[in-house]
Amino acid sequence: MSSADSEAMIMIVVMPTMFVIFGWAFKTALNFLQTRAHMKHHYSLQDKVLDRIGSSPEALEYLKSEAGENLFVLASQERTNPYTRILNALQAGAVLSLLAVGFLFLRGMVSDASDAFTVVGVLGLCLGLGFLVSSGVAYVFSKNWGLINGSAVDDA
Repeated sequence: MSSADSEAMIMIVVMPTMFVIFGWAFKTALNFLQTRAHMKHHYSLQDKVLDRIGSSPEALEYLKSEAGENLFVLASQERTNPYTRILNALQAGAVLSLLAVGFLFLRGMVSDASDAFTVVGVLGLCLGLGFLVSSGVAYVFSKNWGLINGSAVDDA
């Protein structure tokens, strides 16, 4: 394979891959910041409502009602629904691992850039496997803590 062909292969494969990775990282960061701001606003609203209603019997009755329970739904969903985080880590791990395997496969086809493909492939494989291990660990901890199927180990 000539030098021009290998440079074209690099431009065709590496550049779009880098754009996709940076776009995904940017989207993930924005999603995290948005979720954090939403949770912060929700918790401050809960604090204000609890300060306003105090501990009167009417307030306690309101908190026992469906509307009062809905006030605290967001916090309980975040704590008791680990499936989304586990599945997101599985998805990211699978995609990054397969992409890395693709880079490692391509390194034999492009002789001039085999070192670059090896580095990108190994780094991508490490990230992908890290996500997969992370999802496995999150699943084990969630199961042990009773967040999945209510199978908590009683420590009391």
